Amino acid sequence: MDTSTLSPKRYCWGLLPKNITVDMIELDKKNASFETKSKTLLGTSTIAIMIQPIVKIGYDMLKNLFVNYEISQQIFLKIVLYFISMLISYFIIWNSLRKAHKIAAERLPKESKKVRLTLRTTKRRELTGYIFLFLNLACLLFFLMLNDSEEGAILVINGIISLALFLSVWTMPPISFSYRNKFLTVEKIEKI
Repeated sequence: MDTSTLSPKRYCWGLLPKNITVDMIELDKKNASFETKSKTLLGTSTIAIMIQPIVKIGYDMLKNLFVNYEISQQIFLKIVLYFISMLISYFIIWNSLRKAHKIAAERLPKESKKVRLTLRTTKRRELTGYIFLFLNLACLLFFLMLNDSEEGAILVINGIISLALFLSVWTMPPISFSYRNKFLTVEKIEKI
């Protein structure tokens, strides 16, 4: 099931369309082309230690940028920088999703059946997107109130929250959870 093909996306924002659709590809039970193997030779603590200097350099650059150009006093420029941090997150998720689709297409057998699953929604609303959107707005308010050149840290936090926002809305709508709990019911399955 490719949850990024969920349509309409407004389902993730709490609006209840009559039906939602999602594309699936039927695989043989013996197909192991999507089995993942751990390729990381380094432990997570080693990776965290290696990333620390990069984070420090990035933080110092942002701090110097805010001090040298007095960005803390320019509300319009602060808002633009805030939305640029969201835009960067958007492009990271978009590029990752595009790459994942390309890798999946290469691994799929040529004779795979493609189907579209149509699900009927019930009265339960899915509010996944609002959790991270609320956190983004809270970061924005905090970001606008800061005037001491520490805004760079909030930009980084906003970027991480934006990654989670776009990831949750684009690629991880809880379709299987909703189906298991009878919030979605299968209406039809059709070949594409």
